[in-house]
Amino acid sequence: MDTGRVLRRIAIGAGALVALLAAAVALVVTTVDPAALVRYATDEATKATGRRISVTGPVELAWWPNIAVVVVGVSVAIPPGAARPELARVARIRGSVATWPLVTRRSIEWDRLEVDGLDLRLETLADGSGNWQVARASGATGAAPPASGGAPGGSGGAVGIRLAGPVVVTGADVAWASPGAKDAKRVRIERFEISPRDGARLGWSGRFEHEGTRWALEGASGDPFLSLRDRVPFDFDAKLDGGGVTLKAKGRVERRDSGPSAVLDAGVEWVAGSEQVAGFAPALARDAGRIAGRIEAGGRGVAVSGLAGSLAGARFDGNLSVDTSAPVDRVRGRLHVERIDVAKLADAKPAAAPAATASATTRSSDLPGRLKNLDADVDFVVDRIVAGAVEIANARGRVVVADGRLAADPVVAELAGGALTLRVNADGATGRARVALDGRNIEIARLRGLLPAGRTASGGRATLAVELQGPAGDAFVGRSSGSLRLDVGPMRLQGTSAGGGAEGLGRLAEVLNPLRRTEQVTEVQCVVARLTVRDGVAHAERTIAAETSALGVSASGTIDLRNRTLDLLVRPRARKGLGIGAIELAELVRVTGPIGSPTIGLDKVGAAKAAIAVGGAVASGGWSLLATPLLNASDDPNPCATARAGGKVAADASGASAARPQEDLAGALKGLFRR
Repeated sequence: MDTGRVLRRIAIGAGALVALLAAAVALVVTTVDPAALVRYATDEATKATGRRISVTGPVELAWWPNIAVVVVGVSVAIPPGAARPELARVARIRGSVATWPLVTRRSIEWDRLEVDGLDLRLETLADGSGNWQVARASGATGAAPPASGGAPGGSGGAVGIRLAGPVVVTGADVAWASPGAKDAKRVRIERFEISPRDGARLGWSGRFEHEGTRWALEGASGDPFLSLRDRVPFDFDAKLDGGGVTLKAKGRVERRDSGPSAVLDAGVEWVAGSEQVAGFAPALARDAGRIAGRIEAGGRGVAVSGLAGSLAGARFDGNLSVDTSAPVDRVRGRLHVERIDVAKLADAKPAAAPAATASATTRSSDLPGRLKNLDADVDFVVDRIVAGAVEIANARGRVVVADGRLAADPVVAELAGGALTLRVNADGATGRARVALDGRNIEIARLRGLLPAGRTASGGRATLAVELQGPAGDAFVGRSSGSLRLDVGPMRLQGTSAGGGAEGLGRLAEVLNPLRRTEQVTEVQCVVARLTVRDGVAHAERTIAAETSALGVSASGTIDLRNRTLDLLVRPRARKGLGIGAIELAELVRVTGPIGSPTIGLDKVGAAKAAIAVGGAVASGGWSLLATPLLNASDDPNPCATARAGGKVAADASGASAARPQEDLAGALKGLFRR
């Protein structure tokens, strides 16, 4: 056969085919109205979604070598009831699909898709539904076709989809509004791009802005169309950075017969001073932190294994599971924390702000609903808890929430060689909570941080008991009622005070006992407190006392647990024959201000009012009533025993003092000017 003749025939056939295709394209271009085609497409989309889709701008079409379209002014309407009549508005959409694969293999190969100026508003309506939810129109019948079909070359299969070029979104604004919200949450998308990579994989990248924080996204994944079509796992690996925070996730999502499931290794970490973390948790932003774990999610709930990280300098590990298949979510878990620094976790918000108080009340009132909808059982162990100068070791317990009740009963720990037992119970039905703390055999000598500078201690075993009840939630301490009890046994303090800059208890001791700075040894016989708490305020009426070999001390006043302040009058009395003259001691000492740094000094006005009251003259004001029992008590030889008895003594102190009004008046006035 003549090879040249064959080649000429092939060339002629090919030329004829090209001419035919060119003629067909020319025919299509000259006969097809782009606007009419777009109207047909939008009408069909409206029928399928039940949402009016319209195009208000010009339309451009090209047919070869790609089917290309440019559409200006696209909008998607929503049913009445939303704040805006459109779900989305798009300034311009430009895309192109390869013509030959579509004609020969029924395969849509996107060569490029650009969306510019997207304005998307998502809104939760008053009935709880979302304006983005699509209800099939009454004219639409049958099940919706799958997003991708069978093999591209199959004669009866659905159309396949493949991304051959990038999908780019620029200048987009996405907003979401909840019912009653004053302002919508907005995300500004500068640029978001999905581009194909080798091995049927996709690359993801984007730049966003939310509430002034710029975010950057980088990631890679499998082909989502392939996963939907063939039910193969969809794997991904992504990282999101912004505001000093980095979020990472790597794993896979797949469809099983029981429903969708996911397994991923996820984590979040932030740098110290992160502005994003500081916006919702200032205490956590002071230090760098991280949280990581393996998350497995499926039809029955979520499980987190290998949980580990660091929050506010506290390293932790554990596991957690949430079963959502039951009528009430079931939470099970275990948590281990190496060290908790209470000062780092403390929230640095202004105290007693009206808005904060109202917020706490709201959260407390919501407790019944939160407990009713939760079933939890979590074990925990904390190696060390540091609260200022106090360090608690080996705290362990179990938190159980069931039938609307919470119980952490008991939580046990070790403190300075002794044992602590804490019991916490809350009832969602009543909104009330109870806290009981019992401490035994606590060695004061081992609490060196509580001792004045320059002094050491030996002995001094303490017992304490706290019993409080009040509204459950953040307002508990400030509105609770109950009792506080403390007993400290004999101990020896050695060493002299380290200069005149002592604070707190050290400064108070110097005011009460002028010889303290020179004494090498102080024998403390007892320290006792019996306080009655009413609505967040602890009251003492000669129920705070201490005795040493040289002094006896008794105190009355209040301690405000809500605002963490105190206001006490303290009366020292010298033991006879111990070298401290009456002229050297103050009559009354007033201690006021914040518990951590109170003001300590002679209360001249209060002492004067008390002296007048003792003398029988008329005096008004709370300090007169408070100071009078202290002054009328004469020289109580056993102030600790009096405190244990609730401030009562065997003898009638008021009668005894009434017989010597001038003597007591003179003594009180001496106390005003003694220093």
